Amino acid sequence: MAELPHVWLLRWLKVNPEPRLPEGTVRVFQAAPAYLTYRRVLLGLKHLAVVMGTVIGWSFFGKLFPGFMDLPYARPAIYTVEAVVWLSFLVLLPVSFLVVRLDYALRWYVMTDRSLRIREGVVSLREKTMTFANIQQISIQQNPLQRMLGIADVKVETAGGGKGSGGSDPDAGVTEHLHEARFRGVNNAEAIRDTLLERVRMHRDTGLGEPTELITDTGPLTGPAPSLDAARELLSEVRQLRGALSRGERRHKPGA
Repeated sequence: MAELPHVWLLRWLKVNPEPRLPEGTVRVFQAAPAYLTYRRVLLGLKHLAVVMGTVIGWSFFGKLFPGFMDLPYARPAIYTVEAVVWLSFLVLLPVSFLVVRLDYALRWYVMTDRSLRIREGVVSLREKTMTFANIQQISIQQNPLQRMLGIADVKVETAGGGKGSGGSDPDAGVTEHLHEARFRGVNNAEAIRDTLLERVRMHRDTGLGEPTELITDTGPLTGPAPSLDAARELLSEVRQLRGALSRGERRHKPGA
């Protein structure tokens, strides 16, 4: 169990640090420690881009609006706005890194014998549960930075999902669909994928979903089904019996 920072903040946010475990739990784990480094690097790059954009914007402000600087109280107003912007940035800087740390600590992955559950989020808590019988596709995604850190994401998609949004991607800032779930920042992505594929194969006969070519490992049937052979044999016998009856009726007709 990872040690959570600032437990008082979690209590204030009314967030339970422990995941709710369904029945039949076989494995509970979290993202790799390198995932926290990955999130911090991305956040640092975003803050750096904000700083550079702010500096460049203030540098070109006077050139874009030359007449504005000659107005009374123009310079004090600009300096006040600039001070507020930088003060807000300095206040939000440690808060953003704290949120990233809490998001890592509160991220849990649970796999049972029937389903998987992913819990993530701090202010907005999200939990997704997917049954193995309904999983349609499993893939591994890895960008260059993740490759350097030795981590990857395992993306799971289910059949029959809607196109509505189910939450935002904390890494890329994009919308994640309701029928998608990701094991983010794991250092054993291939092992997790193989485990998921194995459990999907175990539930192939439940009739709750039809896996894609990524999951299937048995080819189609090469011959007719036994029930089809029996039906054809029965049809042939019925035709023969009907023919025999027709011949017998013709022989017994008058004048035949």
